[in-house]
Amino acid sequence: MTNTPGNGWPGAPPPQGSGAAPSGWNPQPGNHPGQQPPHAAQPVPGQPYPGQPYPGQAHPGQTQYPSQPQTQVPASFDPTRALGEAPPQSVSIDQFRPPPNRTPMLITIAALITLALVIFGGLYIRNQGSQPSPSPSPSQSTPAGPGQPFDTPTGQQHGRWEILNQQWTDEGLQLQLRIYSDKGPITFSFMAFTNASTQIVEPSTSPLEPDIRTGTASPAKPVTGYVFFPMPRGDATIILATGSGRQMSALPVKG
Repeated sequence: MTNTPGNGWPGAPPPQGSGAAPSGWNPQPGNHPGQQPPHAAQPVPGQPYPGQPYPGQAHPGQTQYPSQPQTQVPASFDPTRALGEAPPQSVSIDQFRPPPNRTPMLITIAALITLALVIFGGLYIRNQGSQPSPSPSPSQSTPAGPGQPFDTPTGQQHGRWEILNQQWTDEGLQLQLRIYSDKGPITFSFMAFTNASTQIVEPSTSPLEPDIRTGTASPAKPVTGYVFFPMPRGDATIILATGSGRQMSALPVKG
């Protein structure tokens, strides 16, 4: 391989283009390669050596290849960290704040619930007090006056009755009775039996007037009269019945 212009050798001065060697350069026998001749031009700092190309310019006779792009390494690259590792999470001062105090909120909720219960309880009690009380049934009717209360078998009418006077004679028992009607007209009749025999006795014609062996009482017109039972003297029971003979009430008498 020969030293041709454009090929650099160790110790040789840089080429200065094609053609003859520059003036003043006369290699002498015995000169060591790499040493400059005594009269060689010295490079000036900051300026390129005579015959050297500027940076980025190829020597004459050499093929200029495109420069390869250089990989830029990020300044934050850490070769000791594994690739793909997540960056550290940021720390905020809010993470060190104490948890919020929920006690006032819980007290407020409890107070609202208590207030709602008190309001609904008061409304319920007021509604219960404003409802009308159920009217008593005919069997629980309260007497409107004196006498023993009674109800008809159908429960549609009710009234009261009482014994005003009683008298035993040789022929039987003389009674003075009064019948009240508290609701609707009530047709009545009477029966009796002695407690010793429990034999039913029908009333007969009374020696005293008016005779009320049967009759009808109304709220506007109670009935008062006499009833005579031909029976021996002794404790007995007087029965108030309907006009058809169905029992409605009973009263005792002493013999």
